[in-house]
Amino acid sequence: MAREATAAIEIPYGYRHGDLALIRIEKLPEGLTGDESKTLLTGSHGHPHTYDVGDFYPHVEGNCVIGYFVARGTTLYHPEHGDEIKGSDMRPAVIADGVYELRRQVEQTLAEMKPVID
Repeated sequence: MAREATAAIEIPYGYRHGDLALIRIEKLPEGLTGDESKTLLTGSHGHPHTYDVGDFYPHVEGNCVIGYFVARGTTLYHPEHGDEIKGSDMRPAVIADGVYELRRQVEQTLAEMKPVID
C-alpha cells in the first residue's frame, strides 16, 4: 500500500509543516555533516518538529535555510500539525521519499522578512 502525505500540506515544490518548509531538491550539497538529532526545528511556540527515520544535515544559510533532509519512509511529528491520534500528544504526517532543503518559513513585510509565527 502506498504511503500518502497527510497533514503536512503538500505544495508543488515540497511540504509546509507549520513554520517548517521542506523544499524538494535534486541532491544534497557537498560537504554536509549528518546529525543524530531527531529534531529538525523547534517552532515558534517551542514545539519540536521531529521525525522517525531519515538523514538530517543541519546547515544554516542566511535567515531561512536551516539544513537538509533525506526522507526514506519518513513520518514527521508535531503536537499541532498532523493527524490527531487518540491518546498521543504528537501528530504524525507522512512525507514522500526524497531530498529536501529545510527552511524556517518567513513572512515578508514592507520593512523586513521575519519568521512565521504559527
